[in-house]
Amino acid sequence: MANATAVVAPSGKSTRRSIKAASGKTGQQKRREEALQRQQAARQDFTDHARQLATLAGGSPVPPASGDQDASTSGGLDPSDTAVESRAYTAAQAETSKQYYARQLMQPEWLTDIPADLSTNWYVMPRPEGRRCLVISSQHMTISRHRNGSILHRFPSMLPNGSRESSAGSGDDFCILDCVFHEADSVYYVLDMMCWKGYALYDCSAEFRLFWVQSKLAECLPGPGQQQHRYPFVPVPAFLCTQEGLQHAYSSPVPFQRDGLYFLHKEGHYSLDNTPLAVLWKDEACSQYCIDTDANGVVPEYQGITLEYRMDQTVATADTPPVVLGRMPAPFVQSMRPALRPGKLLRFEIGPGGIQMHDGQPIGADLKYVGAANQRRGRADACSKVLFQYLARRQPSSFAQMLNAADGST
Repeated sequence: MANATAVVAPSGKSTRRSIKAASGKTGQQKRREEALQRQQAARQDFTDHARQLATLAGGSPVPPASGDQDASTSGGLDPSDTAVESRAYTAAQAETSKQYYARQLMQPEWLTDIPADLSTNWYVMPRPEGRRCLVISSQHMTISRHRNGSILHRFPSMLPNGSRESSAGSGDDFCILDCVFHEADSVYYVLDMMCWKGYALYDCSAEFRLFWVQSKLAECLPGPGQQQHRYPFVPVPAFLCTQEGLQHAYSSPVPFQRDGLYFLHKEGHYSLDNTPLAVLWKDEACSQYCIDTDANGVVPEYQGITLEYRMDQTVATADTPPVVLGRMPAPFVQSMRPALRPGKLLRFEIGPGGIQMHDGQPIGADLKYVGAANQRRGRADACSKVLFQYLARRQPSSFAQMLNAADGST
């Protein structure tokens, strides 16, 4: 970690207590219980939200208002100045559009403790390797977007109103899906469904949404004489978390490269934020990259993480509320201004001091500053991902433990 800058932990103390010693295994379970209580108390009608997503799916920047245009042209400004101003306005609108769409995918946590009700209240799916994306079919077109909100593909599809061929029926028909684009076979593998033919499913249970994924996509298969479109949509198989279901998701043949497992609580709604009711897990047997690697595909000596710099000079995760893991030294902040601004994503390494825990929650870490992160990724790491990667290097949850949990064994 040459040339790395040390970061002071929020507590100001140097401690090396391990996660195991601090026993952080109750934190995720508490969040699951709280998430279930919140969604029961705050049911929303997402119909208007879904319609707005579909209406704005093309992502075209909003043109300047006519009054603004008149002010620019009637004030005697140089035409070249007006053109520059217009391009800047358009770029700002495009960036705003990206940020908006980047917030439309559910953010699953990473599994840091195995649910006690795994066999009775959870589904498991093999997670395809590829690009997670938001897919919207509307106005005779289908558009997919990366997790950062930028457009991946524009194409015709057999999804509702995803092409002129599939636009029969109401003009309000549209569809919103959570997918993984598997580049090797150019297939969109469908993980979840948020809207189908204008019917919003955000506040429906995962059990209901998974049933619709399987049944409704079957309606979109090409009929006799119809040509298959370039990018087909295929549902990812889902299994109850029995021992048999776990084994199927973990090792049965699938038409894609497997990248771990994806768990959904039966009663979980589709949240537009981080949620412990959807969790990810992987090991070396079901993923090529169980532990994060560097740009050369090599596992580094120290765990790398991305955090967001905040107004109070702390650095935190992307959770709601954010989890603060450190504070930048004042002299360093002064030397980095004005480049170091609130919201900027920064890269760190977790040093030998590890992560400090209190009552099952992280309160700081032995952070070493590495440099600015790629800002296009759009968000910092979630706390659960930091912990999952930390445990994967030390005391990972094994698949055998999951099988035992599904069997009711300890």
